[in-house]
Amino acid sequence: MSTCTVCQKDSKKHSKKLWEMHKQVTICMFCDKSSRAHSEELWEMHKETVEAARRKTRHKKLWTIQVGFGRKCPALLDNDFSYSANMNMAEWLVPIYMSCTECGLFLGSIEEDHVDMLGGMCLKCFMEATDQTRWSVW
Repeated sequence: MSTCTVCQKDSKKHSKKLWEMHKQVTICMFCDKSSRAHSEELWEMHKETVEAARRKTRHKKLWTIQVGFGRKCPALLDNDFSYSANMNMAEWLVPIYMSCTECGLFLGSIEEDHVDMLGGMCLKCFMEATDQTRWSVW
Protein backbone atom coordinates (compact mmCIF):
# COMPACT_ATOMS: atom_id res chain seq x y z
CA MET A 1 0.00 0.00 0.00
CA SER A 2 1.45 3.33 -1.04
CA THR A 3 0.17 6.88 -1.13
CA CYS A 4 0.24 9.08 -4.22
CA THR A 5 2.46 12.12 -3.76
CA VAL A 6 0.26 14.21 -6.07
CA CYS A 7 -3.26 13.74 -4.72
CA GLN A 8 -2.54 11.97 -1.40
CA LYS A 9 -4.81 9.01 -2.24
CA ASP A 10 -4.12 5.34 -1.75
CA SER A 11 -2.74 3.55 -4.81
CA LYS A 12 -5.80 1.25 -4.81
CA LYS A 13 -8.09 4.25 -5.46
CA HIS A 14 -6.24 5.07 -8.70
CA SER A 15 -6.61 3.40 -12.05
CA LYS A 16 -3.32 1.99 -13.31
CA LYS A 17 -3.15 4.68 -15.99
CA LEU A 18 -3.69 7.54 -13.52
CA TRP A 19 -1.16 6.04 -11.12
CA GLU A 20 1.46 5.96 -13.90
CA MET A 21 0.52 9.49 -14.96
CA HIS A 22 1.06 10.77 -11.42
CA LYS A 23 4.36 8.91 -11.01
CA GLN A 24 5.94 10.33 -14.16
CA VAL A 25 5.81 13.94 -15.22
CA THR A 26 4.82 14.41 -18.85
CA ILE A 27 3.76 17.63 -20.53
CA CYS A 28 0.37 17.92 -22.22
CA MET A 29 0.59 18.62 -25.96
CA PHE A 30 -2.48 20.85 -25.81
CA CYS A 31 -2.12 23.11 -22.75
CA ASP A 32 1.59 22.73 -21.88
CA LYS A 33 0.79 21.74 -18.28
CA SER A 34 2.15 18.68 -16.49
CA SER A 35 0.24 15.43 -16.22
CA ARG A 36 -0.15 16.10 -12.50
CA ALA A 37 -2.48 19.03 -13.28
CA HIS A 38 -4.83 16.76 -15.27
CA SER A 39 -7.48 14.23 -14.46
CA GLU A 40 -7.41 11.09 -16.58
CA GLU A 41 -10.43 12.27 -18.60
CA LEU A 42 -9.00 15.76 -19.17
CA TRP A 43 -5.70 14.27 -20.34
CA GLU A 44 -7.51 12.08 -22.88
CA MET A 45 -9.66 14.97 -24.16
CA HIS A 46 -6.64 17.23 -24.67
CA LYS A 47 -4.70 14.41 -26.34
CA GLU A 48 -7.62 13.55 -28.66
CA THR A 49 -8.01 17.19 -29.72
CA VAL A 50 -4.38 17.37 -30.88
CA GLU A 51 -4.49 13.94 -32.54
CA ALA A 52 -7.69 14.82 -34.43
CA ALA A 53 -6.06 17.98 -35.77
CA ARG A 54 -2.96 16.04 -36.81
CA ARG A 55 -5.07 13.55 -38.77
CA LYS A 56 -6.50 16.39 -40.89
CA THR A 57 -3.17 17.74 -42.15
CA ARG A 58 -0.11 16.33 -43.83
CA HIS A 59 2.20 18.41 -41.59
CA LYS A 60 2.62 16.61 -38.25
CA LYS A 61 5.05 18.88 -36.37
CA LEU A 62 3.38 20.67 -33.48
CA TRP A 63 4.15 24.39 -33.16
CA THR A 64 3.20 26.90 -30.48
CA ILE A 65 1.42 30.14 -31.35
CA GLN A 66 0.08 33.04 -29.31
CA VAL A 67 -2.70 35.12 -30.82
CA GLY A 68 -2.90 38.61 -29.29
CA PHE A 69 -2.87 38.57 -25.49
CA GLY A 70 -4.33 35.05 -25.30
CA ARG A 71 -2.40 32.15 -23.92
CA LYS A 72 -0.16 29.99 -26.04
CA CYS A 73 -1.87 27.22 -27.96
CA PRO A 74 -0.70 24.41 -30.23
CA ALA A 75 -0.75 24.94 -33.99
CA LEU A 76 -0.06 23.02 -37.18
CA LEU A 77 1.05 24.19 -40.60
CA ASP A 78 -1.73 24.64 -43.17
CA ASN A 79 -2.11 21.93 -45.81
CA ASP A 80 -1.42 24.44 -48.60
CA PHE A 81 2.00 25.36 -47.18
CA SER A 82 5.00 24.23 -49.21
CA TYR A 83 8.56 24.75 -48.02
CA SER A 84 10.20 27.66 -49.79
CA ALA A 85 12.97 30.06 -48.84
CA ASN A 86 10.73 33.11 -49.33
CA MET A 87 7.82 32.04 -47.12
CA ASN A 88 7.28 32.95 -43.48
CA MET A 89 6.10 29.80 -41.69
CA ALA A 90 4.37 31.76 -38.92
CA GLU A 91 1.82 33.09 -41.42
CA TRP A 92 0.76 29.53 -42.27
CA LEU A 93 0.19 28.25 -38.73
CA VAL A 94 -3.37 27.20 -37.90
CA PRO A 95 -4.20 27.16 -34.15
CA ILE A 96 -5.74 24.04 -32.61
CA TYR A 97 -8.83 24.82 -30.54
CA MET A 98 -11.32 22.60 -28.72
CA SER A 99 -14.94 22.77 -29.86
CA CYS A 100 -18.10 22.56 -27.75
CA THR A 101 -19.78 19.17 -28.17
CA GLU A 102 -23.22 20.81 -28.32
CA CYS A 103 -22.99 24.06 -30.32
CA GLY A 104 -19.61 23.58 -32.03
CA LEU A 105 -18.18 26.96 -30.97
CA PHE A 106 -14.58 27.10 -29.77
CA LEU A 107 -13.97 26.89 -26.03
CA GLY A 108 -12.23 29.58 -24.00
CA SER A 109 -9.19 28.90 -21.84
CA ILE A 110 -11.22 28.42 -18.65
CA GLU A 111 -13.54 25.99 -20.43
CA GLU A 112 -10.54 24.09 -21.86
CA ASP A 113 -9.08 23.70 -18.36
CA HIS A 114 -12.34 22.27 -16.99
CA VAL A 115 -13.71 20.49 -20.07
CA ASP A 116 -13.80 17.17 -18.21
CA MET A 117 -16.20 18.59 -15.59
CA LEU A 118 -18.27 20.42 -18.21
CA GLY A 119 -18.66 17.32 -20.34
CA GLY A 120 -17.01 18.91 -23.36
CA MET A 121 -19.51 21.79 -23.43
CA CYS A 122 -19.04 25.54 -23.30
CA LEU A 123 -20.37 27.36 -20.23
CA LYS A 124 -23.50 28.52 -22.07
CA CYS A 125 -24.47 25.00 -23.20
CA PHE A 126 -23.59 23.58 -19.77
CA MET A 127 -25.88 26.12 -18.10
CA GLU A 128 -28.70 25.22 -20.51
CA ALA A 129 -28.16 21.49 -19.95
CA THR A 130 -28.28 21.89 -16.17
CA ASP A 131 -31.24 24.33 -16.26
CA GLN A 132 -29.30 27.23 -14.77
CA THR A 133 -30.90 30.51 -15.75
CA ARG A 134 -28.38 33.08 -14.58
CA TRP A 135 -24.78 33.45 -13.55
CA SER A 136 -24.53 33.09 -9.79
CA VAL A 137 -21.77 34.06 -7.42
CA TRP A 138 -21.97 31.17 -4.95
